[in-house]
Amino acid sequence: MILTLGHTKGGVGKSTLALNIAIERLLAGVDTLLIDGDPKQSSISKAIGIRGDAGLAPPVPCIALDDAKALRHQVGLLKTRYTDIVIDVGGKDSNALRAALTVTDTLLLPIGPESVEVWAIDDILELVDEARSLHDFRVLAVLNRAKPAGRDNADTVAAIEEYAGIKLVAGSLGNRAIFSSAFGRGQSVTEYRPCNRKAVTELASLMLAIYGD
Repeated sequence: MILTLGHTKGGVGKSTLALNIAIERLLAGVDTLLIDGDPKQSSISKAIGIRGDAGLAPPVPCIALDDAKALRHQVGLLKTRYTDIVIDVGGKDSNALRAALTVTDTLLLPIGPESVEVWAIDDILELVDEARSLHDFRVLAVLNRAKPAGRDNADTVAAIEEYAGIKLVAGSLGNRAIFSSAFGRGQSVTEYRPCNRKAVTELASLMLAIYGD
């Protein structure tokens, strides 16, 4: 599967989730490639470097491709070598994001319980509609950095569910410090110690929603 984590808004947690997802697939024994589609602004390549310096296993194959033509071409070649490809693109309407949408099987939208993130859904769906005129793909949304209390989570879920072209996955990812702590060490939350069982369970639920295994 080719999975793209993309949005027209930055700061939604795409890179953190992309790293977690790629590592989880590798831990499951699946040949997986991570593509950094915004190396000028993304911290994902740095996280991979930290992981490599620490000698953590499994290593995460990662390449940087922010040129739209190169991204489309390389994904076309590499999809025969890898079972899964995870693409992390910058939080803006970029040529790399548009290119990723032309080759992806699934787009994952992390959306936080903030009005500005809900408002941005219309922008990304315009790009989705354009890309779907070339080929069809799934669009999944996950409530990310969910708040521990209050109505914001429920209000955001209700807003997302109004969009017919998006499937909201069950469950959510909490606003937990472990996600940033693990990312800063090039790890997934399942690898990080001490273990945070709630975060591990949330990630497992997301993986099931995406890959079904």
